[in-house]
Amino acid sequence: MPEVSSPYTQPGPVPEIRTRGRLLAEWLAAQPLVAPAVGLVAGIGLDGQWPVPFAAAVAAFIAGGVMVFRAAGRTFLGHAGLCLAALSAGTVLHDLSFRHWPGDHLARYCPPEPLPARLIGTVCSTPVIQSVRTGRITWYAQPAHTRLMIQAEELTGTQGPLAVSGLVSVLVREPVLDAAPGDRVELFGTIHRPVPPNNPGELDWPLALRRKGVLVEMSCPHAANVRRLSSSRSFAAVLAAVRRFAVSAMRQDAFEGDVPGGRLLDALVLGQRSAVDPALNQAFVNTGTVHYLSVSGAHVGALMSAVWGLGRLTRRTRRGCALAAIVAVLFYAVLAEPSAAIIRSAVMGCLFCTALLLRRPQRAPNALAAAAILLLIWHPTQLFDPGFQLSFVTLMAVMFLSPRVHAAGRRLLDRLLGRDDPLLQPPVQDLLHPPSRSRRAVRALLRGLGWAFAVSGSAWLAGLLLGAYHFRQIAPWGWLNTVLIIPPMELVLLLGLGKTVLSAIGPGVSALPGRPLERLTEALIAAVNAMDGLPGSGMTAPETPAWLVFLGLGCLAFWIVARPLRIPARWPVLAGAVFTAASLIQLAPRASDRSLRLHVLAAGDGTACVLELPGGQTMLYDLGTRPLYDLQRWTIGPFLAHRRIRSIDALILSHAQLDHFSGVPDLVDRVRVGRIITSPHFLSPGNPTGPARRLLADLTGRGIPWQTLTAGQRLAGTGEVRIDVLWPPPADVLAIPLENDTSLVLRISFGGRRILLCGDIEELAQRRLLAGADLQADVLVLPHHGSVIRTTGAFISAVKPQWCIRSSGQADRETRNGLLELMAGRRYLNTAERGAVEVLIRPGELRVTSFKPPT
Repeated sequence: MPEVSSPYTQPGPVPEIRTRGRLLAEWLAAQPLVAPAVGLVAGIGLDGQWPVPFAAAVAAFIAGGVMVFRAAGRTFLGHAGLCLAALSAGTVLHDLSFRHWPGDHLARYCPPEPLPARLIGTVCSTPVIQSVRTGRITWYAQPAHTRLMIQAEELTGTQGPLAVSGLVSVLVREPVLDAAPGDRVELFGTIHRPVPPNNPGELDWPLALRRKGVLVEMSCPHAANVRRLSSSRSFAAVLAAVRRFAVSAMRQDAFEGDVPGGRLLDALVLGQRSAVDPALNQAFVNTGTVHYLSVSGAHVGALMSAVWGLGRLTRRTRRGCALAAIVAVLFYAVLAEPSAAIIRSAVMGCLFCTALLLRRPQRAPNALAAAAILLLIWHPTQLFDPGFQLSFVTLMAVMFLSPRVHAAGRRLLDRLLGRDDPLLQPPVQDLLHPPSRSRRAVRALLRGLGWAFAVSGSAWLAGLLLGAYHFRQIAPWGWLNTVLIIPPMELVLLLGLGKTVLSAIGPGVSALPGRPLERLTEALIAAVNAMDGLPGSGMTAPETPAWLVFLGLGCLAFWIVARPLRIPARWPVLAGAVFTAASLIQLAPRASDRSLRLHVLAAGDGTACVLELPGGQTMLYDLGTRPLYDLQRWTIGPFLAHRRIRSIDALILSHAQLDHFSGVPDLVDRVRVGRIITSPHFLSPGNPTGPARRLLADLTGRGIPWQTLTAGQRLAGTGEVRIDVLWPPPADVLAIPLENDTSLVLRISFGGRRILLCGDIEELAQRRLLAGADLQADVLVLPHHGSVIRTTGAFISAVKPQWCIRSSGQADRETRNGLLELMAGRRYLNTAERGAVEVLIRPGELRVTSFKPPT
């Protein structure tokens, strides 16, 4: 029987199956700027880690050009050539901006030691006036400080006037109210090189400042040390005046004076984050919403949406709306405080609208690559800035990761609701049973919420590792807080911008939104403070290495591309398992060993000693500094993260002076403390309102056990380590008139070695100890920061130390009390010059090392 031909049996055209390589090639062809952007980033990062010789960079550029020239018909070869050429350009750009300075640069005349000098220069940016951040110890009022960025012109020092160049970061220890960008000023103070970190884990300020083009700092004690020589009508000065007018117009009839709400409004609307109250800024950091304090894509997107909506309401064309949006975005970018986020957002917004004007397709990855190329050519070293990295990484997560997260969440929800069958999907059911208008509205709201959580969750996930790396802090609730804060933030932003624009019409019109703006801003502050109270808010993270951040972001990128490139699911799962295992190994608490470590941290004229016992316990002996600064934020917090210490078993406070416990309130906010140990003299009945009583009031209700010890007692629960209390005796045995003489003196014994911690004991305590105590020790932490009294020489001789350690903020070159004569012939380290000192004791071994090498 002959076969019957049928259209239902005829084979149709076989769909073309594109390979992974072709899929990637087609995507790169549609995004031609991605390859050079990747190469530029790689080149800057490579030269930042390992200096690349100029000859190697030229050779790589030529090789890239040859690859592009010979890439006819070979797409990958062309993109690889562009990437290689951009990589070589990135190495040269970074080298020129980071290592090469003009011959008249101020740094060439600046010695390592502070040098009195007279400097003439031009103010480069708006002066920042901030209160001194001393943590939660705010019992002693200090004047606000002013930070200026000066373009140097003339330096007068010991060699007379010299023509110089270069940026100088100036700190004035009083408010400076009459300086503006473009002003030519004269400053009297001391110039010095940026101070390297003194303790493990601390931020490398010289490196951070150098990447901003700053090699020299200047300190001025008073506002009178800054004298304005002339004003300027430059673009910078005019722009600063416009910004001041915008701030005044926005605040009028809403916030009067220097109040937290007004300063928050300055940051939310105009990106002036430096104006935000430090406590409120920390609340935004803890809740994972700090990105709203810097003008970014959310602000530009809200502005563009408002302009677009207004244009459509007035029946303007799409191209007319796009043109108006470009004008609004450019004006906003100039008006706001400059940052990588605002420039990136402005570039992308303008490219998006330009594509509409030219009727071209919008390609977000290409626009993002263009923004990165422009910013890095302008300032290559900003690649290492946390703000730059967070801005671009989180936006890439929103673009590429959020659709995957949304799809995964949708599949999970369908499975939970039993809608796995395609026939039960909402689109099919809507055809069978058309939904009502209210049901469609509810669905639209749920879809919006779903996308909001997908976007915020993706941005939070991508920024998690970068936050841990740069700030040693993570916000577990950031994904939720970001969604909750969007409505009030958008309203505040639009009302603030609208009020600023309405001020041009007349004060009567601009006054209308004043009261609603004030109420909304106060409600936003209350919401952020409430979110900051959630358990785990602002969780401290251990020190995270860069390679772990790269591995984590690489796993996210692999998961994003796996499905489009048809990579089997087992490989992303395996990559995630490798990252999880590496994280657990790297971030786990350090394993205990058979050693005792004492770290005498550099804390200015204060004391902060960390004692790590062989059994894994950690104790602190004092935690204070003078002059006051946020010791938890800048010193002890980074150190504990570096050592992967998550809790303190015992906090021992030698005596009731602020330079020995000023960091305690902030420590107990961030770290679990098992118990606090003092002498019974700590709470002196003769001083009911002193700092110690305030500390006790601050710690009341936390449930931390408080224990007192006196001479002859021993700390319990220290395993193989013996810690004896040598001083003071009980209060009813001996009345001690001087507070310093009430210091707890501890003798720590382990492995046949001894360490003596003395606090601030003076003549009375030293004479009593010389008369009846066994003082001999291998390591002596000198009493009272190295001060010398009549009994000091005899006391040191009785101890017979192999090593003497001085916890002080005074350099040896400034020491005139006779201590250096007493140290002659002894091994001696001063934290003011050598940074933190580590004492390591193992059975049969004593090793003492400093964080900084000898100069």
